[in-house]
Amino acid sequence: MLEEIYNDGERLIPGETHDILEVIRHKSSYKIFKKIIEVDILNSPLMLNQKIKILDIGCGTGHGTFMLSDILGVEIIAIDISKESIIYAEQNYGASNIKYIKSDLVSFIKKAEEYDYIVSRHALEHIKDGLNLVLNLKYKKRLIVNVPFNEPEGNIYHLVNWITEKDFESYQNQEFLYEGLDGVTNDTYSEKNPPNSIICISSNSDLKPIKQLFNYPISAWNPEFLEKLGLQFQDILKQLLQTRDAFKNSEEKNLNYESKLNNTVTELNNALEEIKILKNKLIISEEEKSIFLKLYRKFKQ
Repeated sequence: MLEEIYNDGERLIPGETHDILEVIRHKSSYKIFKKIIEVDILNSPLMLNQKIKILDIGCGTGHGTFMLSDILGVEIIAIDISKESIIYAEQNYGASNIKYIKSDLVSFIKKAEEYDYIVSRHALEHIKDGLNLVLNLKYKKRLIVNVPFNEPEGNIYHLVNWITEKDFESYQNQEFLYEGLDGVTNDTYSEKNPPNSIICISSNSDLKPIKQLFNYPISAWNPEFLEKLGLQFQDILKQLLQTRDAFKNSEEKNLNYESKLNNTVTELNNALEEIKILKNKLIISEEEKSIFLKLYRKFKQ
């Protein structure tokens, strides 16, 4: 099951796949989603008079969705095309205010209701025309999309490449943030230090611009001590298992070589025995030599 979820590295299972740095990158993206929604609530507490509906597109194993479930007054719908991922999310990252649904985006759009917030992290690049397709969904507050920045072709799972600001021209009131490989988010970026991800925030006009809400840069997600310790132990365990497997493979190769060598020695010994037998057959006794000589001489006379 884990192998199907992992999908050649396209989905993260904290503590099972990837290293702690990749976990930090994933969770840093959801930290930004969470900060934006929470600051909107602080600026407009009346939002809490009714449930705040969030849609998470491409939720994967649900670790990020679970982070959002801590926000006061939210109800979350989280969708993913992977059945195995949805099952894993329900079993490991379930909450009373989260509903996980197995669905592709095109099918989901046909029956989707209106949401307050729509978020998506590194999912829309997997869908042909995904950046425009998501605009068919309705939202009251903000649409927040996080995708790889200016990524070239090469990843067979990514159907949209070279994504930059120009690809979001159809998004209303768009603003951009940039997330580095270290999980730190800035409101600008340098060509010398290009970001790993671009975050487009499309907001309704009655909301404050994102760039006015925070001081930048925004630090990366930092795990709690025990969580960090657990992730580090998982990394160490993974390395030990890889070393063990490599040793085991090497040992198996040595055993195979030894077995082949023993077979070769046995074959050589058998061949030597056959040679001895043939040699013995060719050996003529002194008596036989004497008889042959007499016959030969008689024949010559």
